[in-house]
Amino acid sequence: MKSRFAIAGAVVLVTLMYAPGTAQEPDARAVLQAALKAMGGENLRSVQYSGNEGYVAAVGQNYNPAMDWPAPRITAYMRTIDYEARSSREEYGLTTSGAGAGGPVGGGNAPAITTPIVGEQRRNWNVRENVAWNLDGTNVVPQPALAEVRQLEIWLTPHGCLKAALAPGANPIAIERTEQNKGRIVAVSFVALGKYRVQCSMNSKNLVERVQTWLPNPVVGDLYHELVYGDYKDFNGVMFPTNFHAHHDLDDDLEGQGVNVSGGHNSFGLTVSNLRVNVSDAAPAIPDAARTAKVQPVQVSVQKIANGVYYMGGGTHASIAVEFRDHITVFDAPLNEERSLAVIREIKRLVPNKPIRYVVSSHHHWDHLGGLRAYVASENLTVVVQQNNLPYYAEVLWIRPWTLQPDRLALFPPEEVSEGYTFEAVGQKFVLSDGTRTMEIYNVQGLQHAQGMLIAYLPQEKLVMEADLFTPPAQGAPMPTMVTASHRTFYNNVQRLNLDVTTIAPIHGGRTFPWAEFAKFVTSGKPATN
Repeated sequence: MKSRFAIAGAVVLVTLMYAPGTAQEPDARAVLQAALKAMGGENLRSVQYSGNEGYVAAVGQNYNPAMDWPAPRITAYMRTIDYEARSSREEYGLTTSGAGAGGPVGGGNAPAITTPIVGEQRRNWNVRENVAWNLDGTNVVPQPALAEVRQLEIWLTPHGCLKAALAPGANPIAIERTEQNKGRIVAVSFVALGKYRVQCSMNSKNLVERVQTWLPNPVVGDLYHELVYGDYKDFNGVMFPTNFHAHHDLDDDLEGQGVNVSGGHNSFGLTVSNLRVNVSDAAPAIPDAARTAKVQPVQVSVQKIANGVYYMGGGTHASIAVEFRDHITVFDAPLNEERSLAVIREIKRLVPNKPIRYVVSSHHHWDHLGGLRAYVASENLTVVVQQNNLPYYAEVLWIRPWTLQPDRLALFPPEEVSEGYTFEAVGQKFVLSDGTRTMEIYNVQGLQHAQGMLIAYLPQEKLVMEADLFTPPAQGAPMPTMVTASHRTFYNNVQRLNLDVTTIAPIHGGRTFPWAEFAKFVTSGKPATN
């Protein structure tokens, strides 16, 4: 456990690395060259490492904010990196069945597996130069928005960080210090890809033990990213770690002390069993579909689903705007600032003379939380949250540093945010009403997907708004073949609350759906199994 002072100290530490201040500091390039020689990397052009023990966590998807990230187990893993071609191909399978599926030691447990994997899920993620894509079987799925981060990850690997720090423009600097439980280490700080500050630490044997950096994130701002390498083995003259361990975000859970309640931390673990060096055809060819793909601008499509109720779709996630007599209430603020600002503009076009006064945040998962700060900065409104998640929302709206890619809230924080007047906490039920329209907000009980899930119900319209409980199939497509735990919990809560529902307005799926069809599916469908 760490105090807020320790967290601030971590940020200061990274800042201090920018400018060493004593004459006794080692020569950074000499340190890097010595490490590259000791690790057998001077003539290393490519590597391919593999293993079948480990986990890949779902970052931002923990059951409650104080728990670690849920971590499906790796069934088989292989990564091929070509340093000269600036390419990476990462192939692995995941499952939530069997030992280790509940998350790494000290972290997430069974309820935190937010999306059970039936059988094995295969991933094939690629990047070469500034082009990124996935392979779904033989189908190319361009990923232009992920190209830079995937390229950066090449240079966070043990040999990659040394090569990147020696590259033109990296401007490496070094310090020597004693670290807790590690003795004397030499840390080199450098700039990767012209913008990311990276620290690469070597032990007394000149082996890379730790690589650290910070990434911009729409929820927590400056997201800490750390990779720890251990148990080195000599693979035919190349020293390579057989234990990989990665962290996303700070392990600073101080629940109950009123400081901080974020517990998500462990994001990746792998036991390496085999290494090949300078493999032929290490770099994948760039598919034409990926080469020409561009990041698409945010699109907001509007469906009027009831009088004064608007479904703000057009992407993977939607929001729902509800017009009251003198204000607007929005259900869910997903993804990021860009998405929320586009939705806000569209709401003001639809209802130009009413302020957005409330945002009901369905739950704390990052894909549903990433656009919330934009509403707070632009509208200075009240955020309705489930009371158990309130400390975490207070943290992400105010405490975290936002130096890498400041959003509007970081640049223009309203006084009410800093003084804590931003929230309305929901226990089991909260009602918004203006005498003409009523919105009932309920906490979903018994849900395995996330703690503190809120749904919103409009009694007059007989309409329920929900996130992640049910995603309707595409128009004309059949219903899912399996009834999940989330489906059943959603149905049971509507029955428990005695809500008279005719229409579901889901955040995922792009359209509303008849309650009667969903109820028939749940009561007659086949239960899903992991």
